[in-house]
Amino acid sequence: MLIGVNATFMNQRPTGLGVFTIEVLGALSSLHREMVVYSPVPIESLSDEVVSSVSSYVRGSLKFRNNLARFLYLNTILPVKLAVNGIDVLFCPMLEYPFYNSVPTVIHIHDIHPVIFQDEFKRAALPFKISLKMLRYGKIRLTVSTNHVKNEFLDYTSFPDENIDVVPLAYNSQNFYPREEGFRTEFLKKYGIRTPYILYVGNLFRYKNVDTLIKAFLKIKDKLQHSLVIAGNRQLAGDFSPVVDDRVVHLDYVPINDLPFLYSYADLLVHPSLSEGFGLTVLEAMACGTPVVASNRAAVPEVAGDAAFLIDPLNIQEITDAILCVSNDNVLREDLIRKGLKRVKDFSWEKTARGILNSCYKAVEQFRS
Repeated sequence: MLIGVNATFMNQRPTGLGVFTIEVLGALSSLHREMVVYSPVPIESLSDEVVSSVSSYVRGSLKFRNNLARFLYLNTILPVKLAVNGIDVLFCPMLEYPFYNSVPTVIHIHDIHPVIFQDEFKRAALPFKISLKMLRYGKIRLTVSTNHVKNEFLDYTSFPDENIDVVPLAYNSQNFYPREEGFRTEFLKKYGIRTPYILYVGNLFRYKNVDTLIKAFLKIKDKLQHSLVIAGNRQLAGDFSPVVDDRVVHLDYVPINDLPFLYSYADLLVHPSLSEGFGLTVLEAMACGTPVVASNRAAVPEVAGDAAFLIDPLNIQEITDAILCVSNDNVLREDLIRKGLKRVKDFSWEKTARGILNSCYKAVEQFRS
C-alpha cells in the first residue's frame, strides 16, 4: 500500500498542526516505508527521498494568495500526481483535501473551531464549512483526536459514525522531559524571564481565554512572587491585546527545542481554554514535570485524566484559587507532578501512527473498486 500525504500547508515555523505532522509522519515512516509526502518544505522527521517537493506558493500562511494557491493545487495538480505516482490512499493531516479524487482518503480532524468561532477565523471559516459539506461526496474515512471532537463533529454533520476512528495525539518523549537545573540561568536570560513564573503556551485567539487568565493573575499578583509568561505566536492572536505590566511577559513564537526548558523551569502551566480538540501543551508540560491547572471543558479532561487541577475557565475565582493552591501546597504539587509523569505514558506518536495506518488500510478495503 503506497500512502500519499498532503503536507502542502507546512512552513518553516511549525506550530501545533505542523508539529503533529512532523511527529506522526516520523512515526509512520518507521512502521510503513511506502510513502510519498507532498510538501513545500523539507520535513525533519523524513528523508528527502520520501518528500515530493511542491511550490513554496502553496505553503501554510495567513496570506490569502498562499491559501488560494494551495486550494488550486489540491484540486488540480495533486489528483494528477496521485494517479501518476500510483498512490493507493491519501492521508491529510488536516481538513484540506482534493474535493474530486478517485483515491481513498483519510483526513484527520483536530477540531471544528472555524465553525464554532466564525468571528475569529473570519475568511478561513467559509472554506472550512465547504470542506465539511464536501466530505459526503468522497471516498473518505476520518480520524479524530478525541471522543469530544467526534461527538462535536457529528453534531454539525451527517457523516457516517462508522467511518470515524478516534486516534489520540501524543508528545515527543525524546524532547519533552524534565530538564536539568544547570541550564536554567542561561535559558531564562535568553528570553528575559525572571523566576518563579507561571506559564501559558498556545495561540492567542479569544477561545483560548488568555484574557481571563491575565485578569486572574493580576488579581492575586501581590500574593505571589511569580511573573506570568505568555508564550504565543502573535500571528495567531486574533484581537488579543498584550497587557502592559512588569509582571506579565509576552513571548512570541518559541522554537520547539526550547519549549521543554520553558515548561521545566515553570512553577506551573495554566491552560484555561474554552474549547480544545486535544490540548497538546497539557501533555508536554506534564512530561516535563510541571504541574498543570487546566480547563474542565471540551477535550481537556479526556486528555488530562486525574493528573491536572481542573477549573471552570470562566470563573476567575476558581482560577486564582487553583494558582494559589498549586503554588503554595508542595504536597499537591508533587502529587500533580507524579500523576502527570504517569499519565503521559499512555500516549505516544507510535500509537497515533498505528491508528492512522489502520484507518488507511480500512479506507483501501472499504472503497476498493
